[in-house]
Amino acid sequence: MIEINSISFSREKHSIYREFSAHVAVGEAVLLTGPNGSGKSTLIQLIGGLLKPAAGFISIDGTDIARLSAKEQAARRSIAPQRRSFTLAFTVAEVLHFLPKRLRIADTSELVTHLGLKDLLGKKVTELSIGQQERVSLALALTQNADYYLLDEPFSAQDSQSTQEILGLIKALKNEKGVLVISHNQDAISEHFDRVISLA
Repeated sequence: MIEINSISFSREKHSIYREFSAHVAVGEAVLLTGPNGSGKSTLIQLIGGLLKPAAGFISIDGTDIARLSAKEQAARRSIAPQRRSFTLAFTVAEVLHFLPKRLRIADTSELVTHLGLKDLLGKKVTELSIGQQERVSLALALTQNADYYLLDEPFSAQDSQSTQEILGLIKALKNEKGVLVISHNQDAISEHFDRVISLA
């Protein structure tokens, strides 16, 4: 379980979190919503160890993430950022093999099919549309064999069909994983999640 224990965090004297607690368990998909500036992406960075809370702590399966090495964290959680910058002209197939084999899931074919990437494997990622790049970024995160997946705005540049495919993937993932999804579009998708955490 990912446990967020009474954390506080500020940016330039602006308090974003004050004694905030939440959790994400294996076997559930949790939707995190809130207005711009409420700290949604900041929470992903805190869970990912990119930022540190001023007070409180975050643990994964009972271990404070501050005590986990980068390698240990990578084995437990994977992050799909809101915008991943692809600047080098790798093909989609090459991008999906960025991770070392020991960190990747064994079979990515179902993932590629569900995300509509099968016909794009030979194309350079820098030549894809924003929506296609977003799906490649999501696929890259999901190729990581982790216990928890943190997905930041995975639907932002997707049409309704792609959104439904991604929701289907999340539903399948939560059978064995824990999934935390950030989205501002709560009304349209909340029914697909076990719980909703709303930030003020």
